[in-house]
Amino acid sequence: MPRDTSMPGPAGTRVIIPPSPPPDQTRSSKAAEHFNRPDAKPLGVRRVITQVSHDLYGTKDVQDAITASYVWMADQIGHLFLGLVPTLLLAWMATALASRGWFRETLTIVFALGMFGYWVYKEFTDFHDTKARAGKIFQFDSSDIWWNVKTALLYFGIGGAWAVAAFTPGFWLTLTIVVSIWPGVLVAFWWLRRKLAFQQAGLPYLYRLANFKTTVEPDIEQSICRLANLKQHKVVMWRVLLGLDKVPHHQPTIRHILITGPMGAGKTSLAVGIGTEFAFALGLGRYMSAADLVENAIASCGPANQMDYDDGRVLWPWRECELLVIDDVDAGITTAEGVVTHLIQPEALVATLTVGNPQAMHWLGGRRSVWVVGDTTGADMWKAAIARLLGIDTAEIMTVNLRLVPSPPAV
Repeated sequence: MPRDTSMPGPAGTRVIIPPSPPPDQTRSSKAAEHFNRPDAKPLGVRRVITQVSHDLYGTKDVQDAITASYVWMADQIGHLFLGLVPTLLLAWMATALASRGWFRETLTIVFALGMFGYWVYKEFTDFHDTKARAGKIFQFDSSDIWWNVKTALLYFGIGGAWAVAAFTPGFWLTLTIVVSIWPGVLVAFWWLRRKLAFQQAGLPYLYRLANFKTTVEPDIEQSICRLANLKQHKVVMWRVLLGLDKVPHHQPTIRHILITGPMGAGKTSLAVGIGTEFAFALGLGRYMSAADLVENAIASCGPANQMDYDDGRVLWPWRECELLVIDDVDAGITTAEGVVTHLIQPEALVATLTVGNPQAMHWLGGRRSVWVVGDTTGADMWKAAIARLLGIDTAEIMTVNLRLVPSPPAV
């Protein structure tokens, strides 16, 4: 069974409340919302079906924010038809070249296997190109990429099998469609849960840690991997099809990280990478700027476990998340020449977030957080302020001071 990643609710329950529908909800989106329940698991079957229904019927990407789940489904439908249409054309050519009988059927299968072989070659080429583009700091998660390749080939293969079955007599087409539904749906559920976790974290873009190129110390790299719950485990098809693919859960050695460095050093990329890996490990995380954090903290409307609407996206309730990524904490930068500027002072941020309750943010001390600060000279002050805000010791916060990657010499 999938791991329950929701937060504890009252009376021992685990509940995250879906947001109230907007007043201009259409009939189709109302039908999609019918699948949902307030007590549904955040990444369970009901929430996935609800999101898929909204993506397919409830909105248009030219009018609303496009979702990661919609993009993934569009990609797989494309893979399905890239397997189906060329194989149909080749099978039609086989019927034109050979009369009815074993020769025509053999020629159809040979053409179909040749088409599938091309897609295998294309996906393997893409894999090696992706590996070549990756950085050398964080371990390249080849298992994830291989699983992506296997997923694409699965849908290529399903489309090709449908095409071949269409040229066979009897009930073979119906049987092929029925048999292919099982792997098609189970693999889709595996991916859509991760897309749902990613898009509801509010991350500005998808960024994997393997693509990070700025050098960090090995002990820092290990601490970041554990904080992000970077899984690094092989996804096996039969385990996915039987619902046995469990996500390993790493207890972090360091729960809180302060990232600092000059402009262009990759501070936001590293923070987004941590959030992306955490989401792909089915963790509930939230990305926001310091201004968004303050705005959410002083807002009193709605229960703590009520999900948020934000620019057309539905986001996890920030107070129920296991990981918070706070970007642009000081609204400042340090240029390559060492010039420092920032707009927010540590004491001002702490005072704003603790108005009327000095322990208002202590709940985050036992969870995970990433803080991005542009002022490299004020890292110690920010660490002390954040420790006081979270009710923890400064030793529990790890500082990651990034440096600019030197440009390669001009040829």
